[in-house]
Amino acid sequence: MKKTSLITIFLLGLFIGGCSINQPIISDNKIEYKQLKKDRDYIISISKKNELHIIDGKTEKVYKTCKLEGTFSTAAMIVSPDGRKVYALQDAWQAIYGYDLNSCENFFSAKLHSENLRAPSIFSLALSNDGKELYSISNPTKILNDSYEIQQPIFKTFDTSSGLNAKEIDSFEVPRQITIMMTSRDGTIYAAGPNLYKINPKSHKIDIAKKLRNWDRPNYSVPDILALWPSGQISNEMLLLYVASKYSDETKKVDTAEQVWGATRVNLNTGEIEQGDFAPLENLMFTGMTDPLDSNILYGVLTDLTKFDRKNQKVIKRVWLDHTYYQINFSTDGSKIYLGGTYNDIAVYDPKTLKKLNNIQLPEGDVALGTMQVFRVK
Repeated sequence: MKKTSLITIFLLGLFIGGCSINQPIISDNKIEYKQLKKDRDYIISISKKNELHIIDGKTEKVYKTCKLEGTFSTAAMIVSPDGRKVYALQDAWQAIYGYDLNSCENFFSAKLHSENLRAPSIFSLALSNDGKELYSISNPTKILNDSYEIQQPIFKTFDTSSGLNAKEIDSFEVPRQITIMMTSRDGTIYAAGPNLYKINPKSHKIDIAKKLRNWDRPNYSVPDILALWPSGQISNEMLLLYVASKYSDETKKVDTAEQVWGATRVNLNTGEIEQGDFAPLENLMFTGMTDPLDSNILYGVLTDLTKFDRKNQKVIKRVWLDHTYYQINFSTDGSKIYLGGTYNDIAVYDPKTLKKLNNIQLPEGDVALGTMQVFRVK
């Protein structure tokens, strides 16, 4: 297994993500000021047309579409704890916009770059548990007349009530190559990079919660990890899938090694971290989640949807999909699986049987690598 395998397919996904195999539905939704209800799930996704689609989980139809400010940038996004606001990474990953989900109003914006400083954030968004603070990590490069000067990544804290053109209220340096972040119940930020980091946004303390790239696992290769979708809230987890070679002995011969799937899982309620293999490598996956009702059962997706028994390290069932889906998510009660990303549709599956239940067609415009979130209004 080459170390670059998942990354190579990820880059191919950037190209194929713009091609839809479905006949597009032209949205005739002209009503933006439609209030969200409290008795149902909502699913949201952003398309390459820079539109935010809100799907009613009860009817499984597009409820409303919001026209967004800025420009589309793979649309990493997170929903506020009360389910009333969404924050999206836009403008070539260099700005964060906040939108009211009832009115579609753009109530917040923060530029991560300046005139001579390019500073993209690679899917690094998180919120405090009360929704009052927004966290992001930017990766600045100073643009000089004849050269680029790489700066240290910066963790920034914003007050979500700061309105448009908000400025950070706090900032500090963090390790390089961090992508997604998630907030635990005690307010700790878990961040995926060369290691899994614990970040205290108040004290600026940074610890290695679990080693990843340089893990201390005898007779294992360096793991291959892809972490670009900040989801897992329904299962109260941060789950990082990995692929690795498990060697038969200390000689580490590749031709006799077992190729395995595994996961590093953070329980966001307790802070407990598990790291271990759960199945042989048979197919590729981009994202995975454990069942909200049983954390021993894990589901993964890309070209197929597969159900795993983590404890016994085996495949329970696998079904092939109509096309690739990058991201998996669940309904809040765990009764449905949603598959999104790539084209302009969301597939719905039964987690017990893996029977396909529905296909929700979105308006014209592929989703590509955009995040799909599921939530309820509180």
